[in-house]
Amino acid sequence: MRRISVSLFLAVFLACPLPAGAATTLGQLDPAAAPGASCAGDSGWVQSAETGAGTYVVPAGGGVITSWSHKSNTQSGRELALRIWRPTATPTVYTLIGGGGFQILAPSTVNTFAVRLPVLAGDRLGLRVGNPGIPIGGGASCVFSSAVGNTAGAVFFLAEPSAGANMTLAAPYTSNRLNVTAKLEPDADHDGFGDETQDPCPGVTGTANGCAATGGGPGTTPGKDTTAPKAKLRARRQAIRQGRVRIVVTPTEDVKISVIGRLPIARAAKVHRLRKVTRTAKANKSVTVRLHLAKKMRRAVRRALRNGQRPRIRLTVGLVDAAGNRGTVKGTLRLKR
Repeated sequence: MRRISVSLFLAVFLACPLPAGAATTLGQLDPAAAPGASCAGDSGWVQSAETGAGTYVVPAGGGVITSWSHKSNTQSGRELALRIWRPTATPTVYTLIGGGGFQILAPSTVNTFAVRLPVLAGDRLGLRVGNPGIPIGGGASCVFSSAVGNTAGAVFFLAEPSAGANMTLAAPYTSNRLNVTAKLEPDADHDGFGDETQDPCPGVTGTANGCAATGGGPGTTPGKDTTAPKAKLRARRQAIRQGRVRIVVTPTEDVKISVIGRLPIARAAKVHRLRKVTRTAKANKSVTVRLHLAKKMRRAVRRALRNGQRPRIRLTVGLVDAAGNRGTVKGTLRLKR
């Protein structure tokens, strides 16, 4: 009888999955009561070296970052985005994993934003400061002074690479830590959803909030997501003097975004093409996409405006969701001086 009981216990134990580890917090917020303005606009950061409590490195097992926080200074309208960097074999060179679009910070408080970002062991927390044109001392408080052995790598005024590409963050800010924390949740079934707050089916791999997709119809595979992603596109009339324009995309689900712009000028043979820009975006979260206008393009726009024309950029936004479904949103952006 005892032998049967032991066998039954082992059978039940092996049939039940082991409980996932608890969520952990990476990084550290500025301990000062009122952080000072510190970082220049249009700069990128990574915690390249650290010592002491509060690691910025994803531990063994990886998981999913489900939210991130930042303690803001008194400045209003400051933009900040989370970045995850993966070290390469070359020191100071990192691979961009992702992080999402810029967030507008509420001043003088701890700002927290939801994300869904799968990460691997060894990945490092980083930040991207928005507000191009703002000098050092006027942007978001992305770093704070800390003990020797803590170093933040930085890069200034260079466009970010696409996710999966490399970038050098060589400028060393010694005795500094990044002013950011991130909540890391386990992902036992490796479907890219945090087991504690995002995945109601932690033992089942699936794309529908961590569960197997349902639905389908004649000619479709049961449980397969076949719905094309959709998004709202906001493109207000903007000036060209800074050499950049921006649009806002709000998708209905987690997607990869690619933006292509064409600028036809009436009575001109040439159609100007803007450089393609790619981003990742979360469901129902607005992402700001900045498009660069070359000097020749700006000159053509000024000539058109002097001739009484109304030049417009024709936008095509491609969307790809986790299941590989594709969608497209189109729009126009009017230009002014």
